[in-house]
Amino acid sequence: MIKTTVRSNGFEGILYPGNGSKEKVIIVMSGSNGGMTLTANEAIFYHDHGVPALALALFKTRQTPKNLDRIPAEFVERAVKWLKEQGYRKIGIDGTSKGSEMALVSASFFSDISCVIARVPSYFVSEGLSTHGVKKGPSGTSCWSFRGKQLHYAPYNARSFNIPAMLIKEKELHIITFNRDKNITPNTLIRVERIKAPILFISSKRDEVWDSYESALIMDTKLTNIGFPYPHKHIAFDYLSHAMLTNLPSIYKLAFKTERQNPKECMSEREKLGNYLLEWVNETW
Repeated sequence: MIKTTVRSNGFEGILYPGNGSKEKVIIVMSGSNGGMTLTANEAIFYHDHGVPALALALFKTRQTPKNLDRIPAEFVERAVKWLKEQGYRKIGIDGTSKGSEMALVSASFFSDISCVIARVPSYFVSEGLSTHGVKKGPSGTSCWSFRGKQLHYAPYNARSFNIPAMLIKEKELHIITFNRDKNITPNTLIRVERIKAPILFISSKRDEVWDSYESALIMDTKLTNIGFPYPHKHIAFDYLSHAMLTNLPSIYKLAFKTERQNPKECMSEREKLGNYLLEWVNETW
């Protein structure tokens, strides 16, 4: 295991060596939860199955921004450069939720990324999120930036989120309430057609954070229609929640109705998720 720092390397990450091969490595990012815990868990999944993986922190760690607000795509760019310096020949990227936005955006910018996995993705860039005390709400800025400029984004309609009221009403983390009816314009769309890599979209038909099924369908259909020259595939799960992770802590299962109401089905689909990830990385890539 190797840890990197923003001060020394320009990004914060933990590299898990897998089987020690330098043939390929995958960069892993989680979503709006921030921090490193879930990101590291998913990187360890790859590591435990022999695939080298870099857990990449985007925000809410000691070395990264506090909020999901204009996070620089340069974090990924520097991670790619550093991994090449370590001798890795092929570099992929796997992002979940907000991390899928960064994965797709970064792959559209950086041609050294040769494999993309977008779990519960969005097909456009959204507004960022900021925290004031115990309250979280729209930042008034983009989630992402590049070369010092924020990316165009679709803003939230609600300007504050009453999470406690939503939890009482919906009995789950029903963020889709805030993610509907955004003003999605052409310049907010993620340019997936610019990616030079195979792309795997993984969505949930019971997504309660945003409509990842529709987003994945839109992007996958677009790639088909333009004759995208690389393999691409959309896998949609019937029961799994927006928490599209191979190892989901129990507290997150409590946050989503489908995880509570369909535990056996979710367990089965979570196992299939892991198999699909490994198949894409080991065989398609």
